[in-house]
Amino acid sequence: MRLSKTRARSAAVMVMRYILFPVLLVGFTAASTWSVRLACADYWLRQQTVRGTEKAIAFTPGQADYYVRLALLEPDENRRTAKEALKRAVALNPSDARSWVELGLRYESEGNQSLAEECLLRAAKEDKQYLPRWTLANYYFRRNRIDRFWFWAKEAAGMAYGDSAALFRLCGSVAEDGALIDRLDIRRPEVRAAYLGYLLRQNRLELIRPASKHLLKGTRASDVPLLLTACDRLLESNNVGDALEIWNGLANEHRIPFARIHPAEGTILTNGDFRVPPTSQGFDWRLPRIDGVSVSSDERGGLRLTFSGSQPENCEPLVQFVPVQENSDYELEFKYQTYGIAVGSGLEWRITDLHGGKTLADAGSLPSAEREESRKVSIVTPVGCQFVRVALSYRRVSGTTRIDGGVVLRKVELNPARGVANPSGRVSRD
Repeated sequence: MRLSKTRARSAAVMVMRYILFPVLLVGFTAASTWSVRLACADYWLRQQTVRGTEKAIAFTPGQADYYVRLALLEPDENRRTAKEALKRAVALNPSDARSWVELGLRYESEGNQSLAEECLLRAAKEDKQYLPRWTLANYYFRRNRIDRFWFWAKEAAGMAYGDSAALFRLCGSVAEDGALIDRLDIRRPEVRAAYLGYLLRQNRLELIRPASKHLLKGTRASDVPLLLTACDRLLESNNVGDALEIWNGLANEHRIPFARIHPAEGTILTNGDFRVPPTSQGFDWRLPRIDGVSVSSDERGGLRLTFSGSQPENCEPLVQFVPVQENSDYELEFKYQTYGIAVGSGLEWRITDLHGGKTLADAGSLPSAEREESRKVSIVTPVGCQFVRVALSYRRVSGTTRIDGGVVLRKVELNPARGVANPSGRVSRD
């Protein structure tokens, strides 16, 4: 009985083998054939020609991407063929936004605005990313439908990635007023930063205040260099007010290692003890690169400037832009020590009114000081003066050789003159 059951199972297995083998063989043959067709199609597609793409389609007619490729390769005179290829592509793959975009643009070029708009809107429905929204913003811009343009520009801004300058330029063609962050409700900090960078590259300094204020409200460390660049550009254009707003906004939130500046209260000079190595940005000290002059921190505190003797005959190795109050008395007080520099060397402090270019103080050469000494220079700001340039200047004195030595600046202060009313109206005391 048991032997009979074993023979029956063996017979059943043999029957299944005879039945399944042809089926498996057919399936294997079909798979092999399809693989060959795909390989042939891929070969012809890589030719990047109309003929090659047509051959690829002949091998695999159900590939929507091939029809899109064909449409893009067709020359301008074959617009009808290209459009038919795109219609076939969306029929094969209705969810492919790129095909809808290309088809919509073809209809627009033919003047069929109704179908063009329909296709582009379908693309935006199928794909929630940037490209369909950017395309619709451009479409409505070309049609001068400004309300729809702003709607889709806002939608595109919400999906923007990478370089958004093209979107900013397009919006600027409609309205360039610096208010784009609010108008498009841009919330991503990297896109806000990109907009400020765009305005700086366009040299539209008069428009950067709203964008700067948005970045000042943020906390990204990566925004600080951009804001300081904006501050520098504003200083270069003598826009002290907006530059101060950026600087103080960063200082208030401790995003830079400096205190806020308040000219009305007499707090005007930055980093006077050189506690922070000069950054050459904003209202901090600037150290122009000058051959023959080296700068370093002194081990006892302060800033050391060393002159090799090969420096230019006229140079300014240390500069700071300082906001002041007009028609006010100030004193520049500094502690310093020199080495290897003789009396009458030509090393001096110069303070210049940036508004009128007038020199307010030319203190004469720094006296030689082998030990630390303190000196003062008095200045009076004229009417209309809001910004001065404080510079340690070297001008070779006639009949002398160039200095070969150095100076250590321990501390520099610029304050309302003692014993007279300071800019805020209070009297300073010794």
